[in-house]
Amino acid sequence: MMRFLSAFVLMAITALSGQTSWAAESAADPGGVLVFGGSGRTGAFVVDELLNRGEAVTVFVRPTSDRSRLEGRNVAYAVGDAMNSADVDGAIAAAKPRVVINTIGGAGSQVGFWDTTQMNMTAAAKKYGAEEIIFLGSVGTGDSAVAYSEAARERTKVGMAERFRAEEDIKGSGLNYVIIRTGIIAPEGTAATGKARFTEDRMSLKPIARRDLAKLTVECMGNVDCRNKTFAAEDETITFSR
Repeated sequence: MMRFLSAFVLMAITALSGQTSWAAESAADPGGVLVFGGSGRTGAFVVDELLNRGEAVTVFVRPTSDRSRLEGRNVAYAVGDAMNSADVDGAIAAAKPRVVINTIGGAGSQVGFWDTTQMNMTAAAKKYGAEEIIFLGSVGTGDSAVAYSEAARERTKVGMAERFRAEEDIKGSGLNYVIIRTGIIAPEGTAATGKARFTEDRMSLKPIARRDLAKLTVECMGNVDCRNKTFAAEDETITFSR
């Protein structure tokens, strides 16, 4: 079903308390995939892989997000703040996705960013009948902490603790899940090699190209070989100087 990327607003919720409002800008096909962070450097590749599979895709973005990576793509948009549970709840209620994928990257400058955003998604996904959550996290979380040096563990301990809480919340939700921990994302523009893989050796701290990461992520969607597992992403064929 074609979706109309116009100013047509299906629903908008504005909280009098000053919370961010959200809006679904175009009709989403129920049973599709809702991608958080889909306008970002990795998320945009995930969106492309989903569209190549014929999936109906809704992308959750902030009002200020740069959507240029998705220009010309046949996607629906939900606009809001992933830190705001009402925004996330409203978007998932409207899209009614089969799968929710969290590809949000960046530094996460707000305290509680990584756990709050994912826990908002998990709660709403369960509430509205999603079948699966896919979370792109980070090596260094939980049992993979020792993959980092002592100095790196100290530097990243707050964010890693938040990611660990997010992972544990997903695991306790009763939903099917895939947790993908990335170690080193290869520099932007690094070509896909087709040699990347997901490994259950979660100590792996190796590079991976964004396009390969996206392809493997989408291949895990609904895949019983990935279901309810935690992976590290790696590509032993990529070398570069940091």
